[in-house]
Amino acid sequence: MNRKKLLKMSKGEIPAELVLKHGRIVDVFNERLIKKDIAIADGIIIGIGEYDGIKEIDFEENIIAPGFIDGHMHLESAMVKIDEFAAWIVPRGTTTIFADPHEIANVAGLEGIKYFLDRGNKLPWNFNLMLPSCVPATANETSGAKLSADKLSQLKDAEGIFGLGEVMDFIGVINGDSEIWDKIDMVGDMFIDGHAPGVSGKNLNAYLLGGIMADHECTTPKEAKEKVTKGMYVMIREGSVTRDLVNLLPVVNNSNLSSFLLATDDRDPEDLYQDGHINFVIKKAIENGVSPLRAIKLATINSADALGLKNVGAIAPGYKADLVILDNLKDFNVKKVFKDGELVAENESLIVNLPEIKEGKSEKIFNSVNIGKFKKEDFDLPDYNKYRVIKLIEDQIVTGKEEINFEKRVKIDDLVANNLVKIGVVERHKKTGNVGLGLLKGFGLRKGAIAISIGHDSHNIIVVGLNSKDMYKAVKEIEKLKGGIAIVNNGELIDCLPLEIAGLMSKDSIPEVAKKLRKMKEKVYSMGVTRQSPFMTLSFMALPVIPSLKITDQGLFDIDENKFVSLGIED
Repeated sequence: MNRKKLLKMSKGEIPAELVLKHGRIVDVFNERLIKKDIAIADGIIIGIGEYDGIKEIDFEENIIAPGFIDGHMHLESAMVKIDEFAAWIVPRGTTTIFADPHEIANVAGLEGIKYFLDRGNKLPWNFNLMLPSCVPATANETSGAKLSADKLSQLKDAEGIFGLGEVMDFIGVINGDSEIWDKIDMVGDMFIDGHAPGVSGKNLNAYLLGGIMADHECTTPKEAKEKVTKGMYVMIREGSVTRDLVNLLPVVNNSNLSSFLLATDDRDPEDLYQDGHINFVIKKAIENGVSPLRAIKLATINSADALGLKNVGAIAPGYKADLVILDNLKDFNVKKVFKDGELVAENESLIVNLPEIKEGKSEKIFNSVNIGKFKKEDFDLPDYNKYRVIKLIEDQIVTGKEEINFEKRVKIDDLVANNLVKIGVVERHKKTGNVGLGLLKGFGLRKGAIAISIGHDSHNIIVVGLNSKDMYKAVKEIEKLKGGIAIVNNGELIDCLPLEIAGLMSKDSIPEVAKKLRKMKEKVYSMGVTRQSPFMTLSFMALPVIPSLKITDQGLFDIDENKFVSLGIED
């Protein structure tokens, strides 16, 4: 772009290509509204003031905000194709995303990353993809791929690659593990995203020596305050399972405001369909006492500054003309969205055609469920009087750990009486036949079984149930689907959702997947489940980098002690 040729337009000596008139502009730098024209040419803002344009649009007192930014998210959590996801969130105001593809990469390696790159770069948004640092997240699970620094370096300079994705192996960073440090060194001065739940004190000091710049895992004001004090940006996360906004807002003040930004991390199709994306998080911040202009700031210029983008996040000369038109700051309805000065959406619908993208026939992506030999007896509880239990915590993926005693051999009625279910993880990448088994408290299931091929981060099959027969049947149904969600009761398939793309995403639209999930939720609620997001809740039970007790295909793992532990406890 030759900006020199735009000088006469910028100075008002000749008409600008496009002028947006009579709108109230959100000045994110001063947290105020200003009534000025916006002059646009070559996709950028060339002036704020009074302008004439070759084309003019009168916005009649509407609010004009910068395009919204999601500072950290996973495309796979939307459970749909990437173009379908873009077609849903862009009309709701999100024009810039930072996505970590470690879910699909744990299934399909570099091929999974390329799958997103090939598609994401063609869509009407600012697409920033991170090189996943955690494939696998740890050595305590079996994943479909292993990406070393050397392998990742092949994509370092590819269009759309922004930096290193969330560094989940905080123990490896702190202890100087060469594998994770090679990845940190490989990206050089690029942005490095963090993931350090509960890490504090000198361990946090050591973690930050890796040049890790942000964290989305803070759940308490105390944790957020320490990380901000030590120079980190804190991403206030409001996802479908982990909802930290209300807890963290009290720590945000005038002095530290620039250290906070908004992110969704994981947002499922039902929440996207019902409430939206970053626009929903902004509205929720406003409902919880944040001024509308400050809430917008947290989702625009704060995100851009934290991540080091210089041309998005504000309405000012030289910035991209990525604009969101709102009816007012109370109802917060998105009326129009401009991307690079082009009107791309109206009334929450895309009005431009997306490029046709062929899916291809990758075996790693479209035939990703490869289960070894296993049997229903693998889900039978070993005979103990005392067991370790994974305890769910409301609105968190952090889990507690308990011990429970039984006087005699455990029966289904004993599980139900104690709000327990059996939970298994079946390896699905390399036909190892691995089956991990544990007990989960607080899920509520009182009959049948549920299986899913979404299991962060290695994405083995997670199954919960009360009897081994239904659990076995549910896993076999996932195998038939080549990935998905299956509900079984009394040996019969009750309902299912195919997720043909890497066992993580559907070929259907967000409304179709959302409605299907709603029906499936109603069915599992009728079976006793009490969790608001039951399927996504289950998907995090196999994540052995989030305290305290989790389960992988290799067994129960105690994150606090950094070791595998047995399900049964000897007296």
